[in-house]
Amino acid sequence: MDTIDSMVAPGPPSPQEAPPPPRGRQPRWPIFLVLGLVILLAASHFRLPYYKVAPGEALQVNDLIQVPKERAFPPQGKVYLATVSLERATPVAALVGWLDGDAEVVPEERILGSAPPGDFSEQNRRLMSESKQVASVVALRHLGYPVAEHGAGGVVVAVERGTPADGRLSPDEVILAVDGRPTMLASEAVGLIRAHKPGDVVRLEVRSVEGAVRTEQVTLAVNPRRPGGFLGVSILTKDQRFDYPFDVSIDSGKIGGPSAGLAYTLGVLDALTAGELTGGKKVATTGTMEIDGTVGNVGGVAQKTAAVRDEGADYFLVPPSEYEEARSHAGDDLKVMKAGSLSEALAALSDLGGDVSTLAKAPAGARG
Repeated sequence: MDTIDSMVAPGPPSPQEAPPPPRGRQPRWPIFLVLGLVILLAASHFRLPYYKVAPGEALQVNDLIQVPKERAFPPQGKVYLATVSLERATPVAALVGWLDGDAEVVPEERILGSAPPGDFSEQNRRLMSESKQVASVVALRHLGYPVAEHGAGGVVVAVERGTPADGRLSPDEVILAVDGRPTMLASEAVGLIRAHKPGDVVRLEVRSVEGAVRTEQVTLAVNPRRPGGFLGVSILTKDQRFDYPFDVSIDSGKIGGPSAGLAYTLGVLDALTAGELTGGKKVATTGTMEIDGTVGNVGGVAQKTAAVRDEGADYFLVPPSEYEEARSHAGDDLKVMKAGSLSEALAALSDLGGDVSTLAKAPAGARG
């Protein structure tokens, strides 16, 4: 009996036995291959109305900060800022994002608000510039240096959709007064608005882009991020300038947005004081810094935590309301700590062994 080993495929028939190819029929696999390539190419380039938010980098800020050499105390520890990677989603990118536990795919309006993509980039650049200035001022004032601020009103950078300001205020308009009280600084306008309760009506004196001045009466909503009334705008001080006692420069590179404020503030403090502010450890932070020392909330905490975790940082300081989300993505080796203000951040650093004793008073000659 003739048998064929089931593990060995039979060889091709001899030339004499091979049947002639059917006439008029061509193999179809090239068509399917080309069609598949076309679909893959389209899926890789067709943009959806979504953004993929993924972990970015954890960048050391100490080397980005320059102060006069005679005032500098180069630290041994490291302070890091955390970033996210933001990508307009294609079908392929969206699929990758949905499968990645550290990434997120979100509607574009959640990222852009009411701003076109080009305006969004410009807003982030302006917010970063403001963040660096505020960080430097807060750090210097904490050390006892007098730093006067000057401005020409609170310029509207962005308006959130569906908020009381939507349809009442526009980007580049300037808030000159709140309830009849002049507000030459953004912090003054913010403070007066937050002093109100949800449901209160505030009276805003506003200068349009064309220069006309009008009054807007707006009913405040519930603030989703902190107590007080909510208007729904991001504002900066127009023509802002500070009287610095000496130069402090921060190289932010291509990073945008305000969420590195706490990291920059700690970095400037560390550069200007003796002792190890971080106790020689790798400490990452995220959070905006306001002129009164308050640390504000940020977005993309899950992705920033993943970036910090992958960098091998020891500790991660985050705003209190974002602590639980950060901790759920931190893994076993990264300890997450709460910091709702500069003073709370310094207390946390002290708890982990950082030297904050030199921050209690200004260096010699600082108050002159």
